[in-house]
Amino acid sequence: MLINQLESRERFENEINDTINQFQKRIPISFTQTLDLIRMTTQGNALLAMFSSNWNLSRAGIDTERNSSFVTIPIIHNNTEQNTSCSCATLQTCTVPAHLSSSNETMIIDGMVFGCYLLETVLLSSLSCFYSETCIINVRNLLGARPPTSQQLNDSLTRFNVHDTIETMAYQMFIESWTSNVSYENFYESCSPNYCVYTYRSRFDAPKMLTTFLSVFAGLSFGIRFVVPYLVKIFQKIKRRFRIEPTQ
Repeated sequence: MLINQLESRERFENEINDTINQFQKRIPISFTQTLDLIRMTTQGNALLAMFSSNWNLSRAGIDTERNSSFVTIPIIHNNTEQNTSCSCATLQTCTVPAHLSSSNETMIIDGMVFGCYLLETVLLSSLSCFYSETCIINVRNLLGARPPTSQQLNDSLTRFNVHDTIETMAYQMFIESWTSNVSYENFYESCSPNYCVYTYRSRFDAPKMLTTFLSVFAGLSFGIRFVVPYLVKIFQKIKRRFRIEPTQ
């Protein structure tokens, strides 16, 4: 934007702050729309997950040419703790609590869920287990990891809640805080010109040209009327001084 006058500090800061606020609101919305489009496209096209977590393939039969045909059967997730069930064919967010089992023990991981797709599994889970040292130690013991000592996450270092899902944090683009550096002095220095050149263009205006001509002509006429009498007098004086008298 080009302006012929320097903006005041107050107006500059107000415009910059409005621009920053609009940017901070628009970017998460654009990211969320893209993420939701990917999720809906995956669910709407009924794509098979790598670990068969949403559909099972079942052979329907063999024809005379020994060609097999298959049908897809949606996975039903049963949540025994809440006594609910859902189908991956109809519900994108169909999940059950994630279990971790060993030969002697089965553990429900706090905050973790298992969904129809890996993307949904990640987004609909939370990091609450990683804020608990006890939960981390139990998971490491079941996995046989050594040493069992670990460091849990510090909830005072984040603005998100311990039980917030990764989906909630993803919709905020995992941004903890925004920092902006606005300098009116730098703006003034960058906008301070060394010189200015401009061109004035105008269309031919016949009435204006006629008026200008008449004005000039009137000025010349007045000047002539004022100067001519003096020129005549000077000419007559010169003529009388150099007049030649005839000889007899």
